[in-house]
Amino acid sequence: MKNNNNNVRTMDFVGVDDHDRPVYRCIETERLFKDITLGSANPALYSCNNDFDGEPGSPINKDWVIHFKDQFEQVNPQDRFNYQLLSRLQGDCKYYLGNGNRNVNYLEGNNVEEHIKKMKELHNSFSDSKKPEWLTFEEILKYEELMTNNK
Repeated sequence: MKNNNNNVRTMDFVGVDDHDRPVYRCIETERLFKDITLGSANPALYSCNNDFDGEPGSPINKDWVIHFKDQFEQVNPQDRFNYQLLSRLQGDCKYYLGNGNRNVNYLEGNNVEEHIKKMKELHNSFSDSKKPEWLTFEEILKYEELMTNNK
């Protein structure tokens, strides 16, 4: 899907680097660019030596008309915190069931019920479109079953 106009560049969102900078691939040139505004409504694209993990280098100095095929949708700070906390609580479940030898001191509130309650609360705090793909509510119920079973 190449564009015939030499001044038009179409950017396709490919991910976020370790510094929370959205990374785009130019469809016409296959080159990578980073948004140094961290996903604002008006991205400032910089070259990065075509290295996803590379540092932003120079701004685009050409008179390009930039179109975004897919644009980065920034997560609000509260949702970001809730995702991180839910991930941490999931990790605590795995540790509790594995090397933690079912020691409740590794769990939220130092008991299984409080821990699972907090996970359910966090999961339900997200709208359906923003629920984490890496942890379903059914998986939380499975953790609850495994953790309350004294085997």
